[in-house]
Amino acid sequence: MLAGAAALSTTALTTLGAAGDARAHATSTEAQVSPRSAGSLTYKGVNFDTDRDVWRTEYVRREIAAIKEQLHCDAVLLLGHDLDRLTEAASIAAAHGLFVWFEPRQFDQDAERTLAFLGSVARAAERLRARHPGVGVALGTELTIFMSGLVPGKDYIERGQALARPESAGFQERLNAFLDRALQTVRPLFHGRVTYSSGEWEEVDWRAFDVLGVNLYRNAENRATYTRQLRALHRHGKPVVITEFGCCTFTGAGDQGGMGFNAVDWEREPPVVKDGYVRDEREQADEIGELLDLYAAERVHGAFVYNFIAPDSPHSPRRRHDLDIASFALAKTFPTGNRRGYAETGQWEPKRSFAAVARRFR
Repeated sequence: MLAGAAALSTTALTTLGAAGDARAHATSTEAQVSPRSAGSLTYKGVNFDTDRDVWRTEYVRREIAAIKEQLHCDAVLLLGHDLDRLTEAASIAAAHGLFVWFEPRQFDQDAERTLAFLGSVARAAERLRARHPGVGVALGTELTIFMSGLVPGKDYIERGQALARPESAGFQERLNAFLDRALQTVRPLFHGRVTYSSGEWEEVDWRAFDVLGVNLYRNAENRATYTRQLRALHRHGKPVVITEFGCCTFTGAGDQGGMGFNAVDWEREPPVVKDGYVRDEREQADEIGELLDLYAAERVHGAFVYNFIAPDSPHSPRRRHDLDIASFALAKTFPTGNRRGYAETGQWEPKRSFAAVARRFR
């Protein structure tokens, strides 16, 4: 899960000093000093994850229609490792007039395999762009932990833990060298806008990119410094897009930020919600709403909520089995065997956060 992986590196981030020191205190009231609203963002969007157990075209069509017509988005960020799913969702989104960003994933693969897939995505994106000009490509996300070879470790957990260790020295330079190769791969194949969904600990050389992208979750540790961190991104002179932000669905989720998925014990079979976690849709809605207001006030170019739907974390009226508690999704789904089970019906319901986003994007 991207959100959890980003937050996993919080300790390493503090050690590296990537967040800076002595930053200004940030509160949601800062958003109130600006006449700008979230509706003024150039990209008003959500993440749409194509990596899921159930993939049916009719479900995808309904969900993307809702993103456009009910959530009032004008853009969508498509995540995934399956080229067919990415291109299918992209075509549907384009037909609805959404700006389509591709974000290919090849988790735990090496540089060569990552580049090969990126080239395939770039070709597909350019074919779509020929008939729908609103298309962009992100070169990946948080590659220092999700791609092998930049930081020691067999998976994102080990790599995230290793970021601040001596054996990881030079990873920023290795990241930028790879991103240069990625740009050289994509630019001849794709002639639209290019970005990269960076981790907040990654020091990207943005000069050759069209858009600065960053996954930026707020939590108890960075709440007092979050606004200054956001403002600092403008120093690069590029349009700033928050490629991921969000909040899970329980009391206290705002303080946990991207680590909220840990409210569930995923090692159990079946997984269960840990003791002490109480469903709270209002907290999720309030946190996402405050952040959207802040982004507008701070002249951010665009923002993508993580994420629209998470069918693999369904809601249940039984607290222990309500996996949606640990979900960042704006819509809740229901488990197989239920009369509204997602696999059988594709049904979903908007959460309070859905309404909070729709109200601001309208």
